[in-house]
Amino acid sequence: MQSARINVELGSRSYPVVIGTELLGGVGEILRDQGLGQTNALVLTNPQVGALYFSALEQALAAVGFTRVVRHEIPASEEGKNWDEFTGACAALLANFPDTGAVPLVILLGGGVVGDLGGFAAAVFRRGVPFVQMPTTLLAAVDSSVGGKVAVNFGGVKNIMGVFNQPRLVVCDLALLRTLDAREVRSGASEVIKYGAVCSAALFQQLEEGGLERLLALEPDELTDIVAHCVRLKAEVVERDEFDKKGIRNVLNFGHTIGHALELSADYALTHGEAIAIGMIAATHLAQALGKCPAGFAVRLRDLIVRAGLPVSFAETPGLFDRVIRAMQMDKKFRDGKNVFVLPTGAGQWEQAENVPWELVHEAVKAVLG
Repeated sequence: MQSARINVELGSRSYPVVIGTELLGGVGEILRDQGLGQTNALVLTNPQVGALYFSALEQALAAVGFTRVVRHEIPASEEGKNWDEFTGACAALLANFPDTGAVPLVILLGGGVVGDLGGFAAAVFRRGVPFVQMPTTLLAAVDSSVGGKVAVNFGGVKNIMGVFNQPRLVVCDLALLRTLDAREVRSGASEVIKYGAVCSAALFQQLEEGGLERLLALEPDELTDIVAHCVRLKAEVVERDEFDKKGIRNVLNFGHTIGHALELSADYALTHGEAIAIGMIAATHLAQALGKCPAGFAVRLRDLIVRAGLPVSFAETPGLFDRVIRAMQMDKKFRDGKNVFVLPTGAGQWEQAENVPWELVHEAVKAVLG
């Protein structure tokens, strides 16, 4: 089977992303090869993933000399990415590793919620302890486990409390995706479509020509190829704009401005990927209204999203539109009172638009609330 190793080149903060199948049993050796010599670990996971994979991970760590491995669980859903669960993870670190000489390795075994919250906890415990991402969802494998953005939701705003904190290593064992339900696989495919839509015409074409269906079926070679392609794309963006100061990294937010607002405002009735799929449709509607996006590409994108089994709209309920607009206005990407949108201009192409007239934004939101 195929495997891949992609280096995220960030000077002293550089790290590899190891992608393959059946890596869990040998993860201890991978850690040691990366120079991680700790003998204490806190494994942050969720109940579902922990029940499936914690024992095998614990055995793999014991085989290379880990003497204490603590398991701490948080809820799997986005509602669990909150301040209380964050402080609970910090409390678990302090309770289990109070001795300053016993610096733990934090291992994040789960999807984006575990990775985001756990990376934030690792950043602030003792002003930073090393952590490793072990994504167990397609969405985390292709996107959230790489790049160092870690955060929690707070005060009704998504990802508003957080820092940049790069992992020491990402180990992506694609065999762990086999236990995902179909909805979670589709949710991850949404981020893959995002990468094709604004970062890679070749990836977009690969998905159109049957790669999407092979990805959804988790066919090993296609899965490895597409995950590695997305990780390379993200690594290239992060290397050029690690701290999101140059506007380059904004490309990764295609579909997220409206999508995040809808995800939050709909009380997480949608998965992250489902909300982003709708957000991509809305952003493309906005791009067309501004004359930035050809109609042909909009049709191609919609077709891919539908083929993936993802929604292109969400049922309006009383007050939902107003909640979405309010949530958007709290978006941390909006600076100096200016709204900011990533707009597709063709397969693998994008532009950033600022100060888009709010009446056009309202029309784009209404277009996906049906």
